[in-house]
Amino acid sequence: MFEFNATIIVAMISFVVFMFIMNAIFYRPILEIIKKRDDYINSNYKDSEDLEKSAQEFKQTHAQKIKETQDRCRQEFKEKISEVQNFATAEVRNARENSKIEIQNRKDTLYEKESVLKENLKNTVVQNLASEITKKLTSGVTD
Repeated sequence: MFEFNATIIVAMISFVVFMFIMNAIFYRPILEIIKKRDDYINSNYKDSEDLEKSAQEFKQTHAQKIKETQDRCRQEFKEKISEVQNFATAEVRNARENSKIEIQNRKDTLYEKESVLKENLKNTVVQNLASEITKKLTSGVTD
């Protein structure tokens, strides 16, 4: 059945020599290429993780800066609104004061004109009345 002879020993030795040759020529370079490729992939993966962390940090920083800017803008907007409201209130107050002064000046002017007109009217009425009385007296004397 199974014979143990020199052919088996030669086959075993040739197989071992073949394995050494294959290992030196084929397996070692392929294993080195595979190792380099794994290292390259791992380094790229690590770089991508680092970049992702950087992107997340940048995103958070950016979001924080946007929030701070929005808050600052809201505050400045409120301050400007308050300034404008105060200015508008002051302008309205000044306009009311000026209007009151103008109204009072016009009232005073009208009162003066009314007094002058009343005086003129009184003088005119008195003169007309005196003239009427004089006419009646003179016409009554002649009649």
